[in-house]
Amino acid sequence: MVAKAFAIMDRDGTGEVSIKDICGIYDVSLNPEFLESRKSKDEILNDFLSNFEGARGDGNGLVTKEEFYDYYTDLSACTPSDEYFVRMMESTWQCPEDDSSTATQQTVGHLLREVKSRVFQLARQDP
Repeated sequence: MVAKAFAIMDRDGTGEVSIKDICGIYDVSLNPEFLESRKSKDEILNDFLSNFEGARGDGNGLVTKEEFYDYYTDLSACTPSDEYFVRMMESTWQCPEDDSSTATQQTVGHLLREVKSRVFQLARQDP
């Protein structure tokens, strides 16, 4: 589950997560500090990333796979069970443990139908 979550964040496949990787994933628009102009988008994204560097990270603004794994190793020690940890990861990162599950297939099918419908709507509007 942690590997799946890291892969979601490491969009460019470099093995490190930067602001560039997460700017399209993490929406700061509803963050109170952003809304009140106390912090910029980049400051909020840096804060978000620094959480994953943890106490053992080097604070360089990049999250390595090792730092990410260390963060979740520490977090998993505080969870009541492995099942709870898996559900937490699924919920947080929207990545199912079992990609072949019926629920996953239904969700993907629904999303595909929605995308097709919107594409057809846009195609009909094009002059």
